[in-house]
This record gives sequence, C-alpha cells and structure tokens, in this order.
Amino acid sequence: MHLENKILKILKEADQPISGEKLAKIINVSRVAIWKCMQKLKSRGYTIETSKKGYFLEDKDFFLEDELNQILSSLILFDEIHYLPETGSTMDLAKELAEKKKRALVIAERQLSGRGRLSRTWESEKGGLWLTLVLQEPLPLKEAYLLTYLSSVSVAKAIQETYGLQAKVKWPNDVLIQGRKVAGILLEIKAEIDALSYALIGIGINVNNSVKEKSFLIPGISISEALGKKVKRLPLLKDLLHHFEKLFSKKNEILTEWKALSETLKSHVKVKTPEGTFIGIALDIDAEGALLLELEDHSLKRIFSGDCIHLRNN
Repeated sequence: MHLENKILKILKEADQPISGEKLAKIINVSRVAIWKCMQKLKSRGYTIETSKKGYFLEDKDFFLEDELNQILSSLILFDEIHYLPETGSTMDLAKELAEKKKRALVIAERQLSGRGRLSRTWESEKGGLWLTLVLQEPLPLKEAYLLTYLSSVSVAKAIQETYGLQAKVKWPNDVLIQGRKVAGILLEIKAEIDALSYALIGIGINVNNSVKEKSFLIPGISISEALGKKVKRLPLLKDLLHHFEKLFSKKNEILTEWKALSETLKSHVKVKTPEGTFIGIALDIDAEGALLLELEDHSLKRIFSGDCIHLRNN
C-alpha cells in the first residue's frame, strides 16, 4: 500500500487529530515524508485540517484503495478499478481502457463534464457515485438493449437494500425515489457485424451531493435528501456491482425484474421521439426492448428510444 493510502486509512478511521510524529511512528517513515505526503493529499482535494494537535480529516466521504480492491476481488466481470479524484467524464478513460481490452471500472469523485443521454450534461459534484463499467463479455448485438434495463434494476435494488428506500425504474434509463430522479444510465457500445466488441455503461447516482433543481423532464433528488442525513457510499457500490453481475448471468430475467420495479408501465405518458410525440398508456416492454404504447385511438405504438414524461391521470 502506498504511503498516501496508508495515511488516508489512518485519518479516515481517526475521530481526533493525529500528530505527524505519531503518524511517522505508525507507518515507520520520517516526519518530513509525512509532511510532503500531506501537501500532496491537500492538493488532490482532501480536506485535511492542520493544527497544533496534528492532522484531522474533515471529510471522510471517499473510497480507500483497499476498500475498492476488496470489492474487486469478489467480482467476475472486472479485473481492475481506476479511482480518480476528478475527471472530465469517466466515460472517456473507460473508452481508452475498452480499446485496450481491459475489463475495468472507472470511478470519479467529481466529473467536470459528466454526460447523459442525447449529449445532455449531468451534474456530477462530489458526494455522488459516478462510475463507468467497461464490459468486455461477448453479447449478441440484438441483446445490447438489455444492458440499460439491467443497470437500472441493479441500481434500484442496491438503493433499496442499502438504504431501505423504495426505488423505481422509469423508461428508458432512469431510477426514481419519491417520483424524482436519483440515478441515470448511459450506454455506449462498439460492435462488429452482429456482436458487441465492448460496452461502456455510465452510471450516475445522487448520494450525498446537492441536487440543483433544473427544468429538465423530471426533478432530481439525492439519497441523503430522501433520508435526511448523509450516508456511506461504499455499501451502495458493492451491492450495485453484485446485483449487476448476478443479473447479467440470468439475462432471461432482466426484463421481468425491470417490469416489477417499473414506475412507467400502466402509466399515462408522453413520449418524445425523433419521429414525433406520442401520448398514451405504457402497456409493456416487448422481447426486443421496445416500449409498447397504447395510443388514444387504441392503436399500439412500438418505441425503442425517446424521452418519457409521466402524466397525471385524470
């Protein structure tokens, strides 16, 4: 374990300041080495308070290298984790890794250019869970749509089990709490002929970050706002990845699981597509991943992608 990670682990577990001398003795390095390391950590954004009593870490909401490695050791689909204090978008590094045939997870504390569907921006301030999964498993191209449904279900189930909140999924790629958006999924793929070369699955979850109200399709919410307190993110990350791997191995159950958690099905909705805007009742998701919409004239419309707005029933 690197010196920086050793110091962070000690400070994260401490409930009072620790002197540089004590840290040096615990880790068996010089006080100068401790001081230099503290400067590096501060420059990386860690809020370390320095006083006569020693060093104290004010914000302990971050991941340690050994915590992430412990999760990684229990996974089958991924071999490495890249953890960044700040980045443009986790999707960018994920794409580089995918081209190198890496089976990786990319996690960032903050994204400067987080993105959602249709080139929209996604607020990605510190305190949220921002990650991209680099999936290299062979998958027929016709089944690629399942990855968005799989990811939504994994997020919803992880939120439910970790925090006891009732999370629902909204077509095509959102997760809701109390009718407000808590998470979104972004899928990018590279394919050759009829098979996937790789898939990048971007997942953004509002956890302890503040959510700015914006005039998008649906208001946002964070988990901490729903619970009225800050929460630990590590259990959420762990549960999310385990649900993803478990359900990935049972592809025939993905749509069934999604439907059981759906806030969209049986609802009166408006769907905006490149073809036009359609209003009706969301009846089902078919075997090819299309939303089946019963229009006001009782005809059936199959929609593969679009923006879905839940309307109030009269």
